[in-house]
Amino acid sequence: MKDNYNRSIIEDFSNELFYEIFNYLDGYQIYHIFSNINHRFQQLINSSSLRLKMKYCSNISNEILRFNKEQIYSLSLNESFSINLIDSLFIYLESLRITSINSNELLLFISNLQSLPCLKLLTIKLLQCNIDDSQIYHEIFSLKMLKYFKLSIDNYSSSVRFSSFNPNKQMNHLEYLIIDYQCLFPSITNILSYMPSIHYVSLMKLFYYDSSLETNYPFIWPNLTHLSICLTTWGTMFECIEVLISKIGSKLKVFSFKPYHEIIEYFNASRWENLILKFMPQLNKFYLKYTENVDRILRDRDDEETNDFTRSFWIERKWFLEIELNNQNILFSILPSKKQWFHEENLFKLNQLVISRININKYNYFIQNDINRVLNFTQIYHLEITNENLFIGLLLQITNCLFELRSLKIHSLLLEDDSRDLNLKEISILYSIHLTSQIKKIYLRNLTNIKQIDFLMKFSPYLSFFKIDYLHNLDIPSILRQINHTYLNSLCFYVPTADDKMINNLNKISSLEKLLVNYKIIRQNEHIFFNWNLLE
Repeated sequence: MKDNYNRSIIEDFSNELFYEIFNYLDGYQIYHIFSNINHRFQQLINSSSLRLKMKYCSNISNEILRFNKEQIYSLSLNESFSINLIDSLFIYLESLRITSINSNELLLFISNLQSLPCLKLLTIKLLQCNIDDSQIYHEIFSLKMLKYFKLSIDNYSSSVRFSSFNPNKQMNHLEYLIIDYQCLFPSITNILSYMPSIHYVSLMKLFYYDSSLETNYPFIWPNLTHLSICLTTWGTMFECIEVLISKIGSKLKVFSFKPYHEIIEYFNASRWENLILKFMPQLNKFYLKYTENVDRILRDRDDEETNDFTRSFWIERKWFLEIELNNQNILFSILPSKKQWFHEENLFKLNQLVISRININKYNYFIQNDINRVLNFTQIYHLEITNENLFIGLLLQITNCLFELRSLKIHSLLLEDDSRDLNLKEISILYSIHLTSQIKKIYLRNLTNIKQIDFLMKFSPYLSFFKIDYLHNLDIPSILRQINHTYLNSLCFYVPTADDKMINNLNKISSLEKLLVNYKIIRQNEHIFFNWNLLE
């Protein structure tokens, strides 16, 4: 009987805990699950303290929406709805997302939003738009509390629309603006000039023609700290971007830029370096994406210095180069340094290559021309191959091209291929790998066969760290028994069910069977680390 008194039931949970649970549910789900349980839950969901986020699904949530307007703080209108749906009773509505509305009704709908005292975030997505975008912004300027506005239009081109925008007032509250439609540069800068408080701007489809250089721009966006630009214009000159940055770059802390097509001058390290030093002195995060077709010559070999993103300027700012290679394109990215699984202490050796689709010929042999193009550009120290069931012969061929490789991440290995065996070249690579390999860290996403451990030990004779995510039907002790490697002294396993009891059992097995010497087992959330051969 005593145990019955100590047993907890869901009714014992505090109101605060239930409100925390409700945060993960849609308002309709809350009413559907809890409204008919008992009086207490009925009081909870009708309490003025409960704030709801809801997706409007016509007749499904219409009744809930009608009687709970004062509780809703976030609302998504993703199906047909009446433009009179929103009224002054939504006194706590902070976030509103609209994904289906006739553009001819949009202006009236936005005008109705003026009655909302707390609206801070507004997202509008249209399939097409039959009105000038400046008309939309005229109405947006009437929303006094708005902080964030995103406008997406799938089928729209402002390149043929250039109406004047003069609201005779400024929108002092708006701080975030995301424009996801083809917008004409002079038009959008005119609109933004009336937003003095704006500090985050994303122009996801910017139409920028070269004659824009002739425009005498005012100093716009004086408080801008974050700017993202994706060009949709073919052949826009780099000079256009230089003029823009010279006007608005002084306070930029984050800048992201992606050109529309293969214009090599946009991947000119010296030019970006000069632009940043001159006009963006506060910049601490820089994102640059550039795509080349694999059939094109990567760069002018007589101008190696201009495309060197490994000079001290970039290293000191911890901006590194990542290259993604597939069968069609080579994508170059300059990115801020982030925490990597391989933890490279030498910042001059952060360059990473990601192979997402391997280019092979009809005989299933790797074609190394693409990697040679990359190596003409820069040295690679870290490699990730995302292909599933990578045949070890292809792995040998790829890594044999990368003499400076320090770390390797692969999805899964295939020890045998029904279409072929290891050829003489691959066998030769495997036998001589102890003379060439510098790989010290390996990350294997899926371990399906214990023999894969044997291969990777031979493949990387100087391996010191080995990480495995999914063990499938294998267990950790069997892997520890399989390890016989001179330099390996650290293992990491991803184990979703890891707990202290599991660590105790692993300690007992390791100690009893003497699997490791001078070791420690550490659990960090869902990861288990084995470190051994530690100094006393």
